[in-house]
Amino acid sequence: MLIDALITDLDGTFWSTGMKIHSSGMEVVAQLDAQGLPFVVATGRRALGALHGLQPAGLDDRPAILMNGALARDTLRGPSFLVDAIPQERAAQVLSAFRAGGLEPVAYVDDAEADMLIGPGSAHGGAYLAKAVGYSRVDSLDEAIEGSTVIGFGSFGHEYDLLEPIANRINDESLATAIIGVSHFEGDHGIMIQEHEVDKQTGIEAWCARANIDLSRLAVVGDGHNDIEMLRAAKIAIVPSNAPEEIRELADAIIPPNEEGGWEQIPSIIGL
Repeated sequence: MLIDALITDLDGTFWSTGMKIHSSGMEVVAQLDAQGLPFVVATGRRALGALHGLQPAGLDDRPAILMNGALARDTLRGPSFLVDAIPQERAAQVLSAFRAGGLEPVAYVDDAEADMLIGPGSAHGGAYLAKAVGYSRVDSLDEAIEGSTVIGFGSFGHEYDLLEPIANRINDESLATAIIGVSHFEGDHGIMIQEHEVDKQTGIEAWCARANIDLSRLAVVGDGHNDIEMLRAAKIAIVPSNAPEEIRELADAIIPPNEEGGWEQIPSIIGL
């Protein structure tokens, strides 16, 4: 066997728009299970958002790296054994940076019932909120984050030029780490904020140490800029063909997109 575990991003990799999982992906999971190899999710999504898509497929009992590595769980349902939160003082400064740029973000917290807090002016459109689950509307985001473990912030469906100054201020002032990427639900771009020196690979390393998995024997599937660190560290880096060129350059193997059944190639790539 070439690997000891397979770790995958969700959006654009394990599922396509609308959280649609291709049958070839489920077949790979079944083959991994038959060999006793872990199938691990590593996503920028919060727990309840990922659970919404994975529970119907019966995959809510799998290990999960969430919020781009800020949370890690033995199973998606939790609890979190790794929590990299943004300290309260800097979280308030991040919120101010958003407002100075003309946006009101949502806040992400480590909570089993509602892990996204939405203030009265949060800048998310209807497409995002129509699909969102497990969130709480609050009268004041400032007051809400004071009593919460803040994992990050986000805002989606905006032009890159609107988000760039916000990201630059947060990064330049070392308030947290700001990442801009394509917004799958709203279209255009989105921004995610997380604690310093946190990424999917740091979450993977924490899980491997906990699960006694050889870190040098991982296959990783990813397609975005928040997957770069884990793709670089993987024994086998697998990237769909519709990923950006700079991400494809990191691949040991390139497969067709999820919606075209690209996962059917993975068993031979990883030696199943």
